[in-house]
Order: sequence, then C-alpha cells, then structure tokens
Amino acid sequence: MKKTIAVVLCISIAGLFWSCAEMDSAQTGALIGAAAGGVLGGKLSKDDPELGAAIGAAAGALAGAVIGKYLDRKLKSAQDTEKTYQYNPSQGTMVQVEDVRMEPSVIRPGQKAKLVINYALLNSDPNKVLPVMETRQILSDGKSVKKIGPMSKSRNAGTYVTEQEVTFPQNIPSAMYMLSGTVEAGGRTSSKQAGFRVSAVQGDQGVVYALVKVR
Repeated sequence: MKKTIAVVLCISIAGLFWSCAEMDSAQTGALIGAAAGGVLGGKLSKDDPELGAAIGAAAGALAGAVIGKYLDRKLKSAQDTEKTYQYNPSQGTMVQVEDVRMEPSVIRPGQKAKLVINYALLNSDPNKVLPVMETRQILSDGKSVKKIGPMSKSRNAGTYVTEQEVTFPQNIPSAMYMLSGTVEAGGRTSSKQAGFRVSAVQGDQGVVYALVKVR
C-alpha cells in the first residue's frame, strides 16, 4: 500500500505551466505547502522515507485547509440521555462520543465540508455547567496531519451534535485517512474515529482535483 500512496496535485507534469497560470495565490501557496511538507516528512521518517514524505505532503496540503463556522445543538435532554445510558449519579461525570463523521459523504476539495461529532455528557447534577474540550484531527498512517482545537465550550448534561466547517485544499494527497473526534469533560475523555479515502480524478489536463469518499 505504501507504494501506491500518491501525492495528488492540482496539476500534472505535462500541464504544469498551464495549471500554475490558472491558480490563484491561495492555491499556489497550498501547492508549495504540500511540496515543502513532503520534504519535511521524508526527513522525519528515516526508516521509511517514502511513507514519511506522503505524511509530510498531507500535512503540508492540509495546512492550507480553511476553517469555517462552528455550529452546535442539543439533541437530547439530560433526562433522555440518562435513560439511554442507564446512568446512575454515583458514576460522576460521563462523556461518550457516539459518532464521528464527515458531511457530505462525497466531498470535492475546494468546497465546504463538515466534521461532525455527536456525544453524550452526564453529571450527578444535570443542571451544572461543565467545561468541555472538543478536538478534531485528521490522521494519515496513524499520525496527525491536521488538528482543529481543542475548542472550549460550557455545557450541562445532555446529548449534543457539533459541526466544524472546513474547506479541503485541492492538492490533498490521495490516500486513506482517519477523522478522529475527542471530547474531554470532568477528567473523562472519549474518542471515536471514522475512515475516509481521498481519490484523484483525472481531467483533460491531468489530475485536476480529488474526491474525498467516506469509507
């Protein structure tokens, strides 16, 4: 699999000069970031420079991801959440990540996507407001290539869904990735992961963009 990991640029070698002329400054910067990240990753992974370069390229490309709006809403009351988990106040603070996903299920880099975390939060006092930390990470071969957060929120008991808007750069490398969501509250931590694949799409001028497909 390591041999098949390819850096997906928004240009092909044959269309290099044509493509660069068509890119705006943000796209050009993201492309340079991917190349620089690839060099850095190769240096950091001496035992497997090819894999290290691929991870570095992913980190370089995702450094150009645009972080957008954050939205959250309460899905269930404290009472309904307690019933779901058969919660006993003697358990103290409980946090449970129920679902981590990307929306929509097929994403074209350059367009907006949502990194979604659903989680339950319970406490012996359902009205007490607790500090909560949410962290989202994108992993390549188990290594973090993009981290969003930790983001601090104040919540009382219940079940929540939170959405972080992000725009993926067009030069994200073609590979398997993991989206990780972690929530911390009251000294408790819960995490969950969901896999997705980025696949190159060929155009008349070579590789022109990639599609992110959730596994």
